[in-house]
Amino acid sequence: MKKSQGEGFKVFLAILASLVLVAISGLLLSSALRSSSGAVLGGVTNGQYRVISDYTLVNQNNQRVSLADLRGKPTLLVFGYTFCPDVCPLSMYDLRRVKQALGEAGRGVNYVFVTVDPERDTPDVLRRYVAAFDPAFIGLTSDETTLRKMIYEFDGMFEKQPPRPDNPKSYVVAHTSFTYLLDADGRLRMTYAFGTPIDTIARDVQGLLKDS
Repeated sequence: MKKSQGEGFKVFLAILASLVLVAISGLLLSSALRSSSGAVLGGVTNGQYRVISDYTLVNQNNQRVSLADLRGKPTLLVFGYTFCPDVCPLSMYDLRRVKQALGEAGRGVNYVFVTVDPERDTPDVLRRYVAAFDPAFIGLTSDETTLRKMIYEFDGMFEKQPPRPDNPKSYVVAHTSFTYLLDADGRLRMTYAFGTPIDTIARDVQGLLKDS
């Protein structure tokens, strides 16, 4: 059994290492981009902007929400899970800092957390989690099939790792740790590697707000 846990941990590390390599490669290959207003955008994009499909999920208030409902404002979106011990809370804290950096304009942006752990992250759990960072933040969940289809459109992934033998709920979920920026029309505009400076993201969001 110990051998199985060790192998699972190695798989987890391998997945995280590959995601880091993808992020670094994207940063090296991307060129400077501009919004229609001429503002330089600092994120990473792959090819033409594309509209993400209109998935319907459930928010932290147990209400059905479609991605189309978010249009009309730029959206900053991250995938994660509430039991995540490190990357996820830091990503959420970064969203809070971006909103603070934007000042009053920050009210014109959607900040969205999409769980990759629907088994444990019920709407009630999500409500408490996102509210701890900002009451205006949106938490979304759905069935695993829908979530896998959705994250795939963001060129991301997630994979549940084996739990400890004494606790079936002790599993971790390896997942893509990027932050995504969608414009007011629902098009994926930018992808940010974990740890991207807050002022870089805020500047990009300001560029899209000027275009709205």
